[in-house]
Amino acid sequence: MSDNDDDNNGRQDRVLYQFPIPPDEEADQNLPFVDLGITPLAKQLGLTSEQMNGHWCSRCQGIWFGYTLEAECPVCGNRHG
Repeated sequence: MSDNDDDNNGRQDRVLYQFPIPPDEEADQNLPFVDLGITPLAKQLGLTSEQMNGHWCSRCQGIWFGYTLEAECPVCGNRHG
């Protein structure tokens, strides 16, 4: 299907998803997220906020910050997002 085959004169519809996807439609994105803190490795390396990545923990329902390649939540030890 080419770009000219759609009904919007060359414009394609795009779907935007919020991440993580809430379990229900009533989730309020204006609520602050749960900050699970910074990993010990990131602290030891002296990383600045610009050098760290946020990682989602599905168990804690929050975001923790650490080195890019880290995979373990500093609060609960979850390694599966």
